[in-house]
Amino acid sequence: MPDSIQSTSAKSAIVCRVEGECDDLDLKLSRAWLRIAIAGVFAGQGMVFSLALNMTPPAYASLPYWILHGGLIFSSIVVMAFLGGPLFASTWGMLRGRRLSIEGLFTVSLLGAFVGSLVGSVTGQGSVYYEVVAIVIAIYTFGRMLGERSQSQMKLESARLRERFDRAFVWQEGGEWLSQAVSEVPVGARVRVDPGAAFTLDGVICSGVGYVQETALTGEPLPVVRRMGDRVRAGTWAVDSRFEMKVERAAGSRELDEILHAVEAADGRPSDLQTQANQLIRVFLPVVVGVSFSTAIFWCFMGTWVDAVLNSMAVLLVACPCALGLATPVAISQGLFRLAQMGLVSREGAFIDALARTRRIFFDKTGTLSESSLRVTELWVEPDLPVDRSNLLAAVLEAESSVVHPVARAVVQYLQANAGDAAGAASLRGKDVAGGASLRGGDAAGAASLRGGDAAGAASLRGKGTAGGALTDLHLLNGQGLEFRLSLGTALHVVQVGEASLVASDGALQAVAAQLHAQQGKRVYVLVDGRIVACFVLQERLRAGVDDVWRRLDAMRIEAEILTGDPFPELSVPENVQIESGLSSADKVRRVDASREALDAPLFVGDGINDAVAMTRASGSIAMHSGTGLARSVAMAQLTADRVEVIPHAIGMARDIHRRLRGNLIYAIAYNIVGMLLASAGLLHPVAAALIMLVSSFLVTARALSKYSGA
Repeated sequence: MPDSIQSTSAKSAIVCRVEGECDDLDLKLSRAWLRIAIAGVFAGQGMVFSLALNMTPPAYASLPYWILHGGLIFSSIVVMAFLGGPLFASTWGMLRGRRLSIEGLFTVSLLGAFVGSLVGSVTGQGSVYYEVVAIVIAIYTFGRMLGERSQSQMKLESARLRERFDRAFVWQEGGEWLSQAVSEVPVGARVRVDPGAAFTLDGVICSGVGYVQETALTGEPLPVVRRMGDRVRAGTWAVDSRFEMKVERAAGSRELDEILHAVEAADGRPSDLQTQANQLIRVFLPVVVGVSFSTAIFWCFMGTWVDAVLNSMAVLLVACPCALGLATPVAISQGLFRLAQMGLVSREGAFIDALARTRRIFFDKTGTLSESSLRVTELWVEPDLPVDRSNLLAAVLEAESSVVHPVARAVVQYLQANAGDAAGAASLRGKDVAGGASLRGGDAAGAASLRGGDAAGAASLRGKGTAGGALTDLHLLNGQGLEFRLSLGTALHVVQVGEASLVASDGALQAVAAQLHAQQGKRVYVLVDGRIVACFVLQERLRAGVDDVWRRLDAMRIEAEILTGDPFPELSVPENVQIESGLSSADKVRRVDASREALDAPLFVGDGINDAVAMTRASGSIAMHSGTGLARSVAMAQLTADRVEVIPHAIGMARDIHRRLRGNLIYAIAYNIVGMLLASAGLLHPVAAALIMLVSSFLVTARALSKYSGA
């Protein structure tokens, strides 16, 4: 009881911590949206009143003049005081760190607009642009919110994954098994893993034989047989047997921990788009400040101090990043919206940049190119059967319906879809075994326990009819399959369904193989009294449109490569598509790193825990919606319907957006250079400046919103 209480307390602490992170994330997002909404309101009213003041200004120093100007000044101060804190704090950090960043340009533009407008209000000369203050803060807050949301969600998924594998049953010197936190389990300890439970530590099996589901870590679609002497890892699951293992790697050094540490360490890796923007800012920001300062000095000698202030502030105003800060987000937001319409959802604008630049795409296999479930592609049945065909298949359907195993599910689905084969005098479709029995695994000796069965867990299906016969003594053969007795009249037959290891003769296996049309795939044998009488061939089901993906990527000159943990991938792909099998998570990371060094801007498409680190190292990443929570949280985008065929079209659209953004960038640079020259020379009339800014915004926005029509 004390240990149980301690376990519950530990679980509660973790859950509370995870929920606390959720609450903290929700609070941050709520505050960010509130800032954006308030800034939008102030920007809207500022635009209306500023335009009115610039186009038809009231008499200087009149009551309406001071009411309008005073209201705009007050609203700008309120916006900066209550909403600009994060921007000013980041700018102060930039100055203390003696570096240049986008925050500096935002702050310079904001202060330039405010100070220039303030001088214009006080002197009655020049235009006012108080709305720029709210616009700049809204843009900055929106970008910061997206980044915080993505990183917080990733940390939350990591915490949940750790929680799932945080306890272990450990053998005590007093002769009992107690649940302990994995952080308290030393190397060399003896740990028990029950059927259906997870391996939470890395180690070597000391006793037990059965299936272990390793798909999340290796990509192997089917459970693999593990027995004494085999190594197992945290993050995998016992399917049908109880195992005892000796711990080799304690908590903190598990392979699962290495994956999570690598994922969390990737928080600060900037995207390619961010890197390029920072490089541009390092050049552009000093130029803007230098031109503004030089303009002030020039007009101090050539004009009045008012001219110096207005013209120098006009330089900062005309160099405002709003042309880029507005048009680029519009293009990115529109692109992300169109991607979402295709079924490819992302919150990151850098994802469009990654799609546009990629020259190599790495695909995981199981769960990505192929569906996670298996299907029966062929059923061979011996013509000379010792029992009636329909009775045999009906019995197999009933027995396999009780087993929680991907192979059993595939066999059941096939027999149910072909009810004429599996049903005799009475169809068994939809019936339960022993009133709803479900084979979940075994006790310490590996015997099958049946939900609804006796206390000892020995399976007994007494008297249940199977289309003219009775199925009894159903039990699992750990790591091999299942066995039951089939009574047909006075005859009693022993039926086994499972692996090739059930067959005593290699010659019998070869004889069956010679009669199969499918030479690839997983084979499940049915034996009656030790003789093979049927064989199911199971294969992975490729997702729709995979063949078209290869063709379109080749036409776009993008190399495709399949990286899988499955040691024996059975895929038919074109010659230009490479397949590398039997890879670990670290192997995939090495392939991605090599591609990045070769400047291929690789894209990684996956779904499992073992794909997560490679996703963080790739220039871009896509997770399947049906994949693990960790993969979805670290990926830049998700395929909501798992439709990989949309990826080539998304790349084409991203390339088109990228071309238009480059054009906008060239235009914005030219516009800023000309505008700063005119402003520094005192030749930029306020009305002309307003018209130029309006036309500029219209042009870049129109280009940003133009639709991509390519295939």
